Amino acid sequence: MRLGGLFWYPRLGWETSLFPHINNGKNNVSQPNRGYQNRPVSLPSTTVVGDRCGVSDQAVAAIASSFLHDVGLTTSNNSDLVVDEKKLRREKAKIRFQALSEAQALPLKGMYFDGRKDSTLIEERVDTKRYTRKVKEERLCLIEELGSRYITHLSPSFGTAKQISATIIGYFKGITRDLSQLLAIGCDGTSVNIGWKSGVIRCLELKLGKLLQLVICLLHFNEHLL
Repeated sequence: MRLGGLFWYPRLGWETSLFPHINNGKNNVSQPNRGYQNRPVSLPSTTVVGDRCGVSDQAVAAIASSFLHDVGLTTSNNSDLVVDEKKLRREKAKIRFQALSEAQALPLKGMYFDGRKDSTLIEERVDTKRYTRKVKEERLCLIEELGSRYITHLSPSFGTAKQISATIIGYFKGITRDLSQLLAIGCDGTSVNIGWKSGVIRCLELKLGKLLQLVICLLHFNEHLL
């Protein structure tokens, strides 16, 4: 029987493919505290660290379960604390939703954005067959300043100023986040972004009905001087 990366064999005891040096059920560890039994376990730190390091849920579950077994909190007679990857997925979804709710509750005063074209695979269906091909797609990343907090990434249909600004406004309307306190906006100095008549920033100012403080990266401007 498999429990979160650990394997229990009725005649052999505990075994794990990640830690083959564990003696099959013969580890000299103390018996677990019975007060832990039937108690729901929350794993916020384990989930966040695994997500930050890019480790799969299955690997995190196996490592966490092996650690609990090593310290004697899980045995053949007590498997209540064994970590399952489905439990980690539920915990991850809960933490992400909580973090998003907390971020959306804060007033947005500074927003920076940058974009580029990335190659991505799309699936096309012709009659009864499906084909995949690689296409160029617009990518747009938004962050919040001060604090450099990641907001989201978007995929505008086109790379025009009107389409980019409409995509940004549409996203914030969709999550019902207020932009009335937005004071500054940052981006690089391409004409699409900072065009005085129809750039992205100008389009955003017209949609919001107010002027914004511009924070412009001069990298592209300096390239023209060289």
